[in-house]
Amino acid sequence: MEGGEWRNNIINQLRARNKRETFAFQDIFTFQSRLFDNVNTLKNENLQLTLVNERIRYSNTESVSSGGGIVNEKIQALEQKVLSQQEELTSLHRRRGESSQQIINLNAKVHDLEKNLQAKDIIISENTALIASLRAEIQMYENNMTELQGLNQVLRDEHQALQIAFAAIEDKLRKAQDENRSLVERLIKYKAKDADKMNEENEHFLKKKSDKVKKELEEAAREGGSRSSGSGGSDDKIMDSLPYYATSLPNKVALRFDAHDGEVNAVKWSPTDRIVATGGADRKVKLWDVSKCTSENRGTLVGSNAGVMSVDFDSTGAFIVGASNDFASRVWTVGDQRLRCENPGNFLEIKSQIPWGLFAL
Repeated sequence: MEGGEWRNNIINQLRARNKRETFAFQDIFTFQSRLFDNVNTLKNENLQLTLVNERIRYSNTESVSSGGGIVNEKIQALEQKVLSQQEELTSLHRRRGESSQQIINLNAKVHDLEKNLQAKDIIISENTALIASLRAEIQMYENNMTELQGLNQVLRDEHQALQIAFAAIEDKLRKAQDENRSLVERLIKYKAKDADKMNEENEHFLKKKSDKVKKELEEAAREGGSRSSGSGGSDDKIMDSLPYYATSLPNKVALRFDAHDGEVNAVKWSPTDRIVATGGADRKVKLWDVSKCTSENRGTLVGSNAGVMSVDFDSTGAFIVGASNDFASRVWTVGDQRLRCENPGNFLEIKSQIPWGLFAL
């Protein structure tokens, strides 16, 4: 409610309550008013009768000598009337006392009702203040709810925008994975072609070398035959004793072990020991001892922020370098397996930071 309407409402409620609570005692109030009126009337009549009685006595004293039997009868009638009036007065006094007691009781009840009314008025005022505070609190909660609804809408919009961005990023990631898969397949094919080409070149080189050795041996044998005619039967023995070079491809796996948690991108033998260094997609470089045809982990070199794509030892086997996908190269020492230097550039820049120029590029 606004303005003074709540005051008018409270006043109307109080009036209705007073009317409802005093309606049961309306007859008592009316009867009390009538008793007061009767008491006043009887007082006036008593006063008039007293005056009449005095007049009669006065006239009696004057007419004692002249009055006869008629005066005595009048006196007796008046005395009886006075007695009846006195009895009626006594009964009225009795009724007056009873009415006074009822009035006292009613006054006590009215006093109690007034106390109850005051207590209820206090409760009403307290409840009114409580209602006002509750309305203010409700208004505050409504404002907070409105703000929260607006914030919730903003968060929903942001969530929807993030979902759209996430979907776009997922599409890009899927495309990148597909492209990466195709690039890996192409790389595998190119590496297979390079390996085949390298095998062919090795076979050709070994064949040429073997032919050259055979030719040199034949020439040496001819020269030896010309020098000694009696040594012709020993040519076959010399040829049999000469070493024979042949090429062959491996057809059996000597050792197999799981090196990394993911793809293995690079493998390199140590130039001094039977130690193999491997680099993988788990951003680690691991050292393996394969001297006893068993894989024993000699250490794990950490510090890379992306998958290690290439590893290499220096000429002494004391240092190892690794290049990763985060456009950085790092150098570790093999002895204590600690990271010595890191450079987000190429390997030639790292070479200048290593003492003695151990890496021969």
